[in-house]
Amino acid sequence: MDVMKYFGSKVCILIFVFAVFSTDTEAQGLEGIAYTGWGVRAGVSSDPDQGYAGLHFNLGEFAKDVRFRPSLELGMGDDQTIIQMMGEVHYVFSKVQVWKPYIGGGLGLTYIDYDDHHYRRDDDTEMTFTPIGGIETSINEKTNLFFELKLGLAGDHPDVKFGVGISWK
Repeated sequence: MDVMKYFGSKVCILIFVFAVFSTDTEAQGLEGIAYTGWGVRAGVSSDPDQGYAGLHFNLGEFAKDVRFRPSLELGMGDDQTIIQMMGEVHYVFSKVQVWKPYIGGGLGLTYIDYDDHHYRRDDDTEMTFTPIGGIETSINEKTNLFFELKLGLAGDHPDVKFGVGISWK
């Protein structure tokens, strides 16, 4: 099976679901789903013990204080390579002035390539849901810094991921 073709069809489905279920943001005075910036992220995970890096795209708010931020991450270590694509949705506590906490979740796909072929299949692709919590602050008017914690709920996904990232507008 062509992995990229498989991932592409699942990403299209996720984008369609978010587009269909988003609210009429113009009536609420929100900017809506639109590209508003991008960023990079890196961190460590536990079980499997890995380092990971990736990027994300800020795609605006589809409800008051609810943003859409899809991400792509590559994790390596512990005899596995993990590629994770997620459509993340965060509720940002906007009333907090300096360090704004956020909570949410991500829905997406995880591709796992096992280096130790004696005990497992060579690779696997799974749907994933990940609860997310974090805190962010503005460095300047165009740059945000964030710290984030993600929990893996099933399968061979990392149990816990701790990351840091920067977003640019």
